[in-house]
Amino acid sequence: MSASTTTTSATTTASTAVDARSCEVLIAGAGPVGLVLALALRRAGVDVRIIDVAEGLSGASKAITIQPRTLEVLHLLGVAEELVAAGVVAGVMHMHVGRDHLTTLRYDKLPTAYPFYLHLHQGQTEALLAEALAARGVVVERGLGLVDYRQRGAAVEAQLRRADGSLVDVRCAYLAGCDGGHSQVRKCTGVDFVGERHRDDWIMADARIEGFELAPDERHAFMLEDYPFVILPMTDGYYRVIAARSADSPLRGDPPSLVEFDAIASSLGFRWRLHDPLWLTRYNPSQRIADRFRHGRVLLVGDAAHVNTPIGAQGLNTGVMDALNLGWKLAMAVGEAREGSGCTSELLLDSYHAERHPAVLSMFRGNDRLTRMVFGRNAALRKLARAKLRSLELGALNLRHTADSAQLSLSYAGSPALAPEDDHASVIGPTLAQRLDRALAGAASSAARLGDRAPCCPLRDRKGAPRGHVYELLSGRAHTLLVFDDGHPEVAKWADAVAAHHAGWLSVRRLARRPLANEGPEQGVWRDAGGEIAAAYGVVGRGAALVRPDAFVAARVAIGDERALDAYLARLGVRRPAVPKHAREREPDQAEACA
Repeated sequence: MSASTTTTSATTTASTAVDARSCEVLIAGAGPVGLVLALALRRAGVDVRIIDVAEGLSGASKAITIQPRTLEVLHLLGVAEELVAAGVVAGVMHMHVGRDHLTTLRYDKLPTAYPFYLHLHQGQTEALLAEALAARGVVVERGLGLVDYRQRGAAVEAQLRRADGSLVDVRCAYLAGCDGGHSQVRKCTGVDFVGERHRDDWIMADARIEGFELAPDERHAFMLEDYPFVILPMTDGYYRVIAARSADSPLRGDPPSLVEFDAIASSLGFRWRLHDPLWLTRYNPSQRIADRFRHGRVLLVGDAAHVNTPIGAQGLNTGVMDALNLGWKLAMAVGEAREGSGCTSELLLDSYHAERHPAVLSMFRGNDRLTRMVFGRNAALRKLARAKLRSLELGALNLRHTADSAQLSLSYAGSPALAPEDDHASVIGPTLAQRLDRALAGAASSAARLGDRAPCCPLRDRKGAPRGHVYELLSGRAHTLLVFDDGHPEVAKWADAVAAHHAGWLSVRRLARRPLANEGPEQGVWRDAGGEIAAAYGVVGRGAALVRPDAFVAARVAIGDERALDAYLARLGVRRPAVPKHAREREPDQAEACA
């Protein structure tokens, strides 16, 4: 079999069986990224199968850092709270040069419902995600891996191999490769995986620390002469300890030992001792990217599409952003096929690459800059890095840096999968002052542009006390229209009409600036008394903001302009979806569940 789009029959062998369980989306790879994609698709009512070569869950801790933005979108899938309860939260990171403290990165000041970094063993993350997926009727099929595939018309024919060596053919509408840096799906596409292996020799240990002298539930980083030393808290009294060997270290290439980590700590004047290791490893990281993330009906996701150095702790988090970006687009494409509307969703699926490829390249550039500053032999660059750290004592610069590193500043502005900006009087974009503020504060406090992350504003009760956050109103399976209601009777009438006409793809939520007789979650009406939420979404007066299922602002709509919603769908290359026949399989939105 080959990755071609020809219509010739697939090559099989006498030992190949045909699996009658065809599906709409087949996911190869059941790590965190594949599991998140499966959850997103299943919540939207998509018939999905997920397979993995491994017979069981990963026993290694691997990626442990889950960022605030990742938790925001996982909240939309109903799994964030379980992950937070299982892990360790760290609201700050103390930065040092040698033993001297330079600054503290304040994640706890970020404008999000999750103002911290979460540390959780990857095996636990996978177990919780797999459990959530099983509760939704999808069990990971283990001991089953992709051999090859062929695209034939409106389907993909995938050849899989079981653990016993037998082969099986499966037919699906789309194939998602979430099978890691050595992706078989990517190899079958023949795509170029462009980049290089770095010479940096990283070592890592997950161990307990006897006599630890620093704050136990906070992150600590030390910049030494030409390498970093990082300590991150984990569960059960364990710590992730990370270092990179200097260019002239005689240990380069050797397996790490606890004694080596103790020696680094001793050089800083600490007297602690590592013991009871769960994991010891070393590696020379690569930074590579596929030249295309989409190949017809085959999509590359997470490490299958890109791998990066660990210096920014972005790998797992970037993969989850891929999965959420792709999930709703695949769900809409599957819906188009079900309805047989004759429309094509090529632009919609192409926008996955158009949005995510530049985002990953931007992350690569940031990693490269940081690598040169930390590992470079250029003393001037290292001095510049230290000066930058000192500048983060300024609150606004600290906020900008942490928002960037936590992916809260990620934007798809200019994407074809967004409505064009509207200059209607009640629908505004950021002013010059707001844009300057954005540049200073990393988009933390100014009005969102189209393509920006949906602001995670607090909700308030009648007395103004905090009561949840806006993401509780958003749908993880459909678009959400936030209608800002100034009390005019036409607003409620229009919102009800939109909810009825667009029920197949849209949830409508009203936010009132003044007390209303029918206010409350049961009526789908929440409070925005001070107008802070409307301002954050760039709406003044009467207006609405359209939020995508991956929690990015897609459009701003004037009250009464229902045609703008159809124009948005047309821009994506899809028709207005009917109320899904599979609606009974879909889960309620967060707000529906709370009503």
